[in-house]
Amino acid sequence: MRESLQTAPRRAPDLLVARRARPEDAEQIALLSAPFVEQGQLVARSLAELAAMSQDFVVACEGDRLVGCAGLAPCGDSLVIYNLCIAADRQGRGIGRDLVGIAETIAGELGRGSLLALTRHGGEWFGKLGFHEVPASGIREEWRPLFRPGRRSSLYRLTLTSE
Repeated sequence: MRESLQTAPRRAPDLLVARRARPEDAEQIALLSAPFVEQGQLVARSLAELAAMSQDFVVACEGDRLVGCAGLAPCGDSLVIYNLCIAADRQGRGIGRDLVGIAETIAGELGRGSLLALTRHGGEWFGKLGFHEVPASGIREEWRPLFRPGRRSSLYRLTLTSE
């Protein structure tokens, strides 16, 4: 998905810089993700996997420290947000909202019709950003591979274009 993350770095509030991740960011992405993996909120990924997937991530940086990240992957007519997490000491400052906003811009640039987010927790948070839960009966066949057996995740969708 390299073409989707060619967007120039963006400044976020409080002197944060949002940019495309690089392979050398994998260790910080892993450290940032670890508490959420331990709580069962994120899927565990190895350092090698994160390094290989780094071109799919956008990160929020405060100096040399990553304080937020989100992976983005195409799925049919949609762009999926995954591994969205913010450092515990930086939560509540709008960083997650900003990363979702960047994902929305990228999805629009790619001509995607919607953003998808799969979550076990936090559906209310996505709802505040305009996402709506997709009922089981509304899950498209192209989205089914997103679901991992046994995780009991819910799918949320933000429509970007009229269908």
